[in-house]
Amino acid sequence: MDIYWIQDHERKGPLPEVEVISMLEAGLIPENARAWHAGCPEWVCIRDLPALKGAGAVSREEGERRNGREERLENAGGEDVPALSADADCLPEEGGEDAEEGVPLVVPYAYVRFLGRMADVMMHMTLYLAVLRVSGAAFNPGFLPGSYEALLYLCLPMVLMETAFLGTLGTTPGKAMLGVSVRDYRGRRLSFPMAFRRSLFVMVLGLGCFAPSLMLLALFFSWWWVRRFGFTPWDRKLGTTDVLNGSLTLRKVVMTLVLIILCLQLIYVLLIPWLPEMEAYAAASGQM
Repeated sequence: MDIYWIQDHERKGPLPEVEVISMLEAGLIPENARAWHAGCPEWVCIRDLPALKGAGAVSREEGERRNGREERLENAGGEDVPALSADADCLPEEGGEDAEEGVPLVVPYAYVRFLGRMADVMMHMTLYLAVLRVSGAAFNPGFLPGSYEALLYLCLPMVLMETAFLGTLGTTPGKAMLGVSVRDYRGRRLSFPMAFRRSLFVMVLGLGCFAPSLMLLALFFSWWWVRRFGFTPWDRKLGTTDVLNGSLTLRKVVMTLVLIILCLQLIYVLLIPWLPEMEAYAAASGQM
């Protein structure tokens, strides 16, 4: 559902519900701005928009009515945006009640998303090294992040595993520890094709395919983008978002941090037999 709103005496949009919710959470859109979307008879206060009140939880009859109206507007070649009244701001109506009831999409803070992502990365790296050690593989520079072989051995398996988790459970292990799931802008679980596209975007734009220099740049860029806009570039491209399903407690954060530290310790233990060869390889690479 595309939403328009008035800000600084200019019409903004259209943007999907999830982006508008994220921008409201980040304070980028005033809560008293007037807004409109297809199916809304007039411009109303943005917090009173039916799409944001329901946050994807609309009745079947309402959904059919909106879809029918959107199809008629699309066939007509444009959107029938009503004229904006003279009042630029909106105040709560006295004695008024919500026309629709629903649970809004609560977008987690940037640090919550970062912790969940780091937990997923650390668990995957631990599993990756454990498989190599159990199989008895000798040290190979192609196993290291940043090599071309690692795109096949390390990056692709993580993309496929994340796709499987998102398509079946709607979350990943790291996100689940913090009570976070991934939904589309209508609040629905991602389909497998959509989950694959999102996982691929995350691997390239969010993790830099684990190449050491690119990964730091990608993490910084993603952190800055989320802090600035309230959503990631891939969420904006695909119309998806991270959703906080329940209250975020200190216990969840501490457990996630403990898991990350534990994975780092296990990674070090798994790398101990390879350390002499890795040092020799690093020394040889530095002389070239």
